[in-house]
Amino acid sequence: MAVITVLMIVGALVFGLLMQRYLRRRSSDDNDGRADAEGLGVGELAVPLLTLVTLLLAFVLVATFSSYQEASDRAVAEAGAVLEEAEAAQALPSPADQRILGSLQCYARAVAGPGWRSLSSTRHTDPISIAANTQVGAVLVAAQESISDSAVLSAVVEADRDRVIARRGRLAEAEASVPTIVTALLIGIVAVTVAAIAALADRRIRHGLRLILVGVSTLMLTATLLVIFDLDRPFGGWIAIEPTHMLEVAEVIEAELLNAPPPCDMSGAPTPQG
Repeated sequence: MAVITVLMIVGALVFGLLMQRYLRRRSSDDNDGRADAEGLGVGELAVPLLTLVTLLLAFVLVATFSSYQEASDRAVAEAGAVLEEAEAAQALPSPADQRILGSLQCYARAVAGPGWRSLSSTRHTDPISIAANTQVGAVLVAAQESISDSAVLSAVVEADRDRVIARRGRLAEAEASVPTIVTALLIGIVAVTVAAIAALADRRIRHGLRLILVGVSTLMLTATLLVIFDLDRPFGGWIAIEPTHMLEVAEVIEAELLNAPPPCDMSGAPTPQG
């Protein structure tokens, strides 16, 4: 998408510069007084369009940044819920405590590993993290059936509920917040604006300064558009959200809470003995 966007805008810029040369030659050959009509500057024709496009880009930028921030908050909340659930599980009798801790360790590994990579490339989670999520629920149900004191499990169940809610929110925010038709519209509007600025730039301005102004305007519009597209992929791209908090939780569970190897490999996939 970024490559297509840049190519379209560069093409629009080249077209606008060629149109400016054509208008300049035509005005120089016109001696009947119409040159002034063709010499309308960017201040008269392009500025209203540039203002409209700037406001539109600013609105979409704010919306995509809000979605990006929400995705980050959900990821942090999910990691916090996993750690809270693991700490609460320590109060359970053995072997239920270690089973829950093992399933949470596998879940943290799966989410921070293949699950995160899948979100980055496809916007959807992977089968390993889905299976790990299912396993956490199954182990928790088994613990509820084997432990008669429901008060002991209340903190674990509540933390697991928070984990599930945060997980659903994180996966939902991974979806595109800018529809495809809006994306195409933004690219088209920016391309038209760049072409208009390049073609209608006031020819009374010195040539070098005019090129600088056109170049800066093109660069700013293109950069804003690319930032919007990057923010719309919160778990991929140049400013992707990293699974830092979930990795830290996995390390804490393994180093401080779990007394035996978890029933999974480093990617969170179940091992034969698990």
